[in-house]
Amino acid sequence: MEKTLALIERELNRKKGVLKKIPSLEVWEFPEAVRNHPLSVDLDLCTKQGLFAYLDTTVTKDSWDLFLNRLLQNTNEDPKILQTKVKELLKNRSLNYQLLRKAFPYGEDTKEKIPFFNIAKDFHFWEKQNYLRFLYPILGVFTPFWLLLSSFFSLPFAPLLLFVNLILFIRFRKNSLKVWKQIQNLNQSLENFESVWKRLHPKRRVEIQKMSRALEKLGNSSEWIISPLPHFLLNAIFLWDLWKVNRFEKWKLNWAPLWTELKEDWIRVDSLLPFANLSFLNPNMAFPEWNDKGIIEAENLGHPLIGTNHRITNVLPTVGRGGLFIITGSNMSGKTTYLRAIAVSLLIAGSGGPIPGTRMSIAPFEIHTLIRSQDSLENGISFFYSEVRRLSGIIRETKPDTKLSVLFLDEILKGTNSKERQIATREILFALKEKGAIVFLTTHDLQIAEIEGATPFHFTELELNGEMIFDYKLREGISHTTNALRILRKEGIPIREEI
Repeated sequence: MEKTLALIERELNRKKGVLKKIPSLEVWEFPEAVRNHPLSVDLDLCTKQGLFAYLDTTVTKDSWDLFLNRLLQNTNEDPKILQTKVKELLKNRSLNYQLLRKAFPYGEDTKEKIPFFNIAKDFHFWEKQNYLRFLYPILGVFTPFWLLLSSFFSLPFAPLLLFVNLILFIRFRKNSLKVWKQIQNLNQSLENFESVWKRLHPKRRVEIQKMSRALEKLGNSSEWIISPLPHFLLNAIFLWDLWKVNRFEKWKLNWAPLWTELKEDWIRVDSLLPFANLSFLNPNMAFPEWNDKGIIEAENLGHPLIGTNHRITNVLPTVGRGGLFIITGSNMSGKTTYLRAIAVSLLIAGSGGPIPGTRMSIAPFEIHTLIRSQDSLENGISFFYSEVRRLSGIIRETKPDTKLSVLFLDEILKGTNSKERQIATREILFALKEKGAIVFLTTHDLQIAEIEGATPFHFTELELNGEMIFDYKLREGISHTTNALRILRKEGIPIREEI
C-alpha cells in the first residue's frame, strides 16, 4: 500500500508540474556526453526541473540509456513506429499504471537505476578443467558414502578423500564463486521484474513461473557460501559447488532464450513508458501526424514544463523546407521560450510521445540548436568563437535530401558589432536556406528580420496602469517596441532621457 501511495504521489506531482518533489539527478550526475550535449545545454534537459526529470519513469539502466539517447536523437529508430508502440501501451488504460506500480523501486534511492543482469552467452567454467565434469559425480557420491561406512567400520582412505576434494575445491573455487555471483545477480533481477514480466505477458505466466522457481532454488543455495566453514565442508564432502554449477548450466540451456527475450522486451517497454505515461497524465496532449511534405505546423503549442494553469499556447504557422521563421520582440516577451517549446515538442514527438498542443503535423526531422553558447577560459575559446564553431558544425551537419533539418538559433553572433553581425547572419541564413533547412531565429536586430524570403513574427509587451505586462502571444510582422531602458530604470539604474 505504501509503495502504491508513493507512486501515486509522484505521478500527481508530475501531472501538476511540481518537479521539485520528483526524485531526479543533479546535472553533474548525468553522463558527461549527455549533460554536455548541445541539446541538453540549450534546452535545459538535465536540470532538476528539466525535460528528463519531467518525463523519466524508467527503472533499469539500459532503459534509461535508451530513453536519453532517443531524446538526444542518438538512435535511428523510426518515430512513427515508436509512436505506434506507445499507443499500443495506452490501449489498456490500466497497463501503464500497473507496470509502473510493479516496477517502482520504493524504499530505495529512486534516482538510481536498477541494473538488469545479462546471462553470459558462453559457459567457460569447464574449459580449463574439463576433467572435473567427469570426476565430480564419482567423488561427490563416493566420498560421503565412504565416510558414512567409515564411521561404522573404520575403513581407510577417508581423510585422503577429504584432502583430495579440498585440493580440487581450492583449484576451482575462484571460478565457482564467479558462477555464484551470476546466480545471485540473476536472482536480483528476477526479484525486481518477475511480477512485471507476468503482467506484461499474462499468457506466459506458467513458463515464467517455472523459470523463476528453478533459478530461485539455485539462489537459495547460494546462502551457504556466505560462511566459509560450511562452504568448505560441503565441498570437501560432496564437491557441492560443482553440482550447482552443472545445474546452472542446464538452467541456462533451458531458459536463457526466454530470459533474454523478456529482458529485451522490458527494456523496450520501460524506455517507452515515460511517453505513454505523459499521454496518460495529459489526455489533452495530441500525438503528432506525420507527413511527407517536408513541413511543420501546430496548433495551441506550449512548453510542457510550464504548468497548465500558467501555460500560454501559440500557433506554429506552416513552415517548409528552406523556411526562415524570424522572431523579434522585447526582452522577456517570450521569444526564447517559444523556440524551446517547439524544440522540446519535436524531441518528444521524435521519441514517440504526444506534444503539448492540440495538433501537430511534422515530417521526419532532426533538430539543431544554438540557444546558449559557452566560452572556455581553459581552452582559450571566446564566447564569439564558441558560437562560430557551433554554427559551422550546424551548417556542415545540415544536409539536403535527408531528414528535414530544423534549426533553432537565439540571438546569434552577439559577440560582434552590428554591421558584421547583419552580414554574417544573412549569409548563414542563406546557406541554410540553400540546404533546405527550416530555421527559427530570434533577434533584436530589425534589419535581420527584413531579410528577403523571411517570414517575420514577434512578441511584444503591453502596458497596464503604467506597468509592463506580457501576454506571450505570437503576432505576425516585425516588432517595433523596445523595453530595455524601461527595465534598467525599474531596477534602479540611472538612465538619462537624452544623451
